[in-house]
Amino acid sequence: MPSISYNCDMEGKGMAGEFIHGPESRRPLNGAGVLRISQSAKIKIGTWNVTSMYQQGKMENTLQEMTRTNTSILGISEMRWSGSGKQIEENHIIYYAGENSRQHKNGVGIILTKEIDRSVKTFTPISDRIILIQIEAKPVNLNIFQIYAPTTQHTEEEIEDFYRDLEYAMKKMKSHDMTIVMGDLNAKVGEEKYENITGYFGLGRRNDRGTRFLEFCEEHKLCIMNTFFKLPKRRLYTWISPADSPQHPIRNQIDYITINQRYKNAITSVKTLPGADVPSNHVLLVCEMKLKFKKLKESKMNKKICGEKIIQMKEELQPILEGKCVEYHSESKDLSIDEKWNNFKEMIHENLLKNISKSVIKNKPWITDEILKLMDTRRSFKHQNQQKYKEINKEIKELIRKAKQDWLEGECKEVEEFERKHDSFNLYKKIKELSGLTKKNSNNNLMDNDGHLIIDTDEKMEVWRQYIEELFDDDRPNLMETDAQSGPEITIEEIKNAIKTSKNRKSTGPDNIPTEVFKVFGENGLFVIKELFNEIYDTGKMPIEWLKSVFVAIPKKTYPKTCKDYRTISLMCHLLKVFLKIIQQRTYVKIEQNISDNQFGFRMGLGTREALFSIQTLIQKHRDNNNDAYICFIDFEKAFDRIKHDKMIDILEDIGLNEKDIRIIKNLYWNQSACVRIEGNVTESVNIKRGTRQGCVLSPQFFNIYSEYIFKEALHSINSGIKVGDVTINNIRYADDTVLLANTMEELQNLLNEVTEVCDKYGLRLNTAKTKFMIVSKNKSRCTTTPLKAYGVNLEKTSSINYLGSFIHEDWDPQREIKIRIEKARSAFLKFKNLLCGHEIKLQLKIRMLRCYVFSVLLYGVESWTLTDTILKKIEAFEMWTYRRILKIKWTDKITNEEVLRRLNKEREIIFTIKKRKLEFFGHIMRNPIKYKVPVSIIRGDVNGRRTQGRPELYGCTILHNGSIDLLNHFTKLLGTGVSLPT
Repeated sequence: MPSISYNCDMEGKGMAGEFIHGPESRRPLNGAGVLRISQSAKIKIGTWNVTSMYQQGKMENTLQEMTRTNTSILGISEMRWSGSGKQIEENHIIYYAGENSRQHKNGVGIILTKEIDRSVKTFTPISDRIILIQIEAKPVNLNIFQIYAPTTQHTEEEIEDFYRDLEYAMKKMKSHDMTIVMGDLNAKVGEEKYENITGYFGLGRRNDRGTRFLEFCEEHKLCIMNTFFKLPKRRLYTWISPADSPQHPIRNQIDYITINQRYKNAITSVKTLPGADVPSNHVLLVCEMKLKFKKLKESKMNKKICGEKIIQMKEELQPILEGKCVEYHSESKDLSIDEKWNNFKEMIHENLLKNISKSVIKNKPWITDEILKLMDTRRSFKHQNQQKYKEINKEIKELIRKAKQDWLEGECKEVEEFERKHDSFNLYKKIKELSGLTKKNSNNNLMDNDGHLIIDTDEKMEVWRQYIEELFDDDRPNLMETDAQSGPEITIEEIKNAIKTSKNRKSTGPDNIPTEVFKVFGENGLFVIKELFNEIYDTGKMPIEWLKSVFVAIPKKTYPKTCKDYRTISLMCHLLKVFLKIIQQRTYVKIEQNISDNQFGFRMGLGTREALFSIQTLIQKHRDNNNDAYICFIDFEKAFDRIKHDKMIDILEDIGLNEKDIRIIKNLYWNQSACVRIEGNVTESVNIKRGTRQGCVLSPQFFNIYSEYIFKEALHSINSGIKVGDVTINNIRYADDTVLLANTMEELQNLLNEVTEVCDKYGLRLNTAKTKFMIVSKNKSRCTTTPLKAYGVNLEKTSSINYLGSFIHEDWDPQREIKIRIEKARSAFLKFKNLLCGHEIKLQLKIRMLRCYVFSVLLYGVESWTLTDTILKKIEAFEMWTYRRILKIKWTDKITNEEVLRRLNKEREIIFTIKKRKLEFFGHIMRNPIKYKVPVSIIRGDVNGRRTQGRPELYGCTILHNGSIDLLNHFTKLLGTGVSLPT
């Protein structure tokens, strides 16, 4: 930071030495061009570099000073919070932007009172140094940029990058809006007047960074307002050097508040408040201005209903609903389906939901009144007695640590109470809250085609609308009305089962009625639902609201930039979900009968462990017999969103679904529309002409049967693949994650050509940028160098890939994957370090957390691991590492592992858990050879070829450690006879 002392005796004077006063609010400054703003309320807007709000107690201290100084909007520089988002405090809202890292550097934020937050239109985190808030106000709207410029220690290139981002955002602002740019510029503009940009009341001499800032202000017609008002120097400087002393003051003006020239009359004063106190070497800079804020319309986003309270009040609510359902049934006999639905929905809202409180998350304050009062006392000594100030500050820090500790102990008692009640949901939710893992980034940034940030909300919404319209557009045939005869009546038992298996605490659709409501219905309520469902099922006509969905954009990557980087999840009416769950149960058997054994996704009893085990064991056996394996990992572009509706209906008719079920599916997909929710606003609705809805219970099985027909048509006449026993395997699939397998590159290219050709007919397309291939061989010199192609594009040859969360390498070395899993587990441990290594929760709960959050990460895919003595030792060493960290034992303490286990009153468990899980897995699949045909065939089958000389290598199905003779006998018996393992 600049550290040049000021020693000028002249306070800003004109040419003849007369004092120049700041602008008066009664008249325009310098004649024309300045808007007179009157009849508006005065508000205070400030900026402050607090040198890290990551410190404990700093946020509460800042909010206290903000309230005391009556500041309505406060920009924060050097905030040092990670990520970007919005945090709600008791009387304030904090918007922040920072790096997505744990380094806690830079960062900016803007704090608003709750009253002003009602007028916020847009929040845009531009970078970790620039944040923008746009507010609806009168007579003009207000844009506020809070910035934190690089210091003199940074390069010129970093400075230019900072100004480039700021200038681009400034150019997006409307010329008739009021724009304020404020913050820590780390620049000195000096006391010399510069055009109409500065006044005569700056401090010190201008430096190079000050010149660059003036150039920026000149280009965007900004006035630096804290140089326009004649004030004592103590009301002008914003930064105090650590070397400052009464004898040699080193204080500078490097924080500024600027406004576009057109509106500078709106600001009536700008000054620093040296009495405002947080531990920082910067001074609070505030301006007073005249402006009135508009209260925006209520957000179209549904208020979340507390479903838990509905369940808790079941005995009280059920009699009310039962009586109302009788009235509803008698009054709605001759109404249309839409009128019946609207009346049903209104009945629920009027008699139930209006009496249920909304689910609001409140942060429990841990800071005490004693600490806040002590902060007030500390402020009184700020300019009087530095020694006393430091003593009180030290006392505050100690009290903060104790208060945080007491609060944490109380929270941990709540955790232990959830454990005692076996309330797993709230138990792990609270643990994540205490570990800081529930903080969600609300960064909905989008880039345009030129790679520039889109700032305007309306522009964002239009980009999303166009994207959804293009993504789901298709030339499908028109829907033909048909008479459907086959299909049994929907029963009460089906409805009860569908409601019972529906999950609680799910986001609601357009009707804002959660599933928990239907779980308190009695016989009358269920009868009303049955009548409604059967009328829909018999006529095929659904309420219009059921055909409307709201898409919520969920980022697929850490730094999403375009709409393609988001996954659109569909929110729909929960009663529609119940209805479709009944359809799903009715269609499941026929669909499942037509799915091949190579598909492991979205199937009962199958999952990633079976898929990983199959591919790992198959390739390892193939490689160990001196064979080469050519593998292609296919990635589809938006697979679920590209399904052609007419093709899907043809498939469902071909497998023999009931006519009424097919008619319901037709009407659902041909008449549906959707909008996208962005920052509380929704786009215009778009007709959805292709794709399955992600979030719908029917989508998984529809995608499975759709992809099954693709691969059946593509590979029915192809016999190539890896042969194991009597079975030839050329593909393994988990939903849309597909692997093609072949013995040669020619075979693999032929397989890929057939798949791409058929995919084109079904509307799917490979993503050539993410589709990769791998060659697994013990002798790389004999492998072909011919590239694999799709659509004429050479696909990337990779030596390693992450498939279904597991690391696969061309060397097929088991140690690589296990080393990665150990490091991921170590990272998971460090996320919960404050709880696992603290004294607040009991040891038993720490061990339970360890199993849930750490060991579960370590043991992912354990069924396919190949275990060696070296690997087992590494795993055991990691287990002991976690125990030593929990007990806070240093490596220099020279305490044995046995003593560590004695203190914990437990034994080593991971190795035993691994062997137990592997045995259970093998026992499970061997008892069900028909269901698990692929993995069983791989275990039992032989692979052609001859292995090289030497000891046979261990396979993924090897589960035994040296000396485990009993387990060996059980496993040998299992493989030979298929007899169940003893329990």
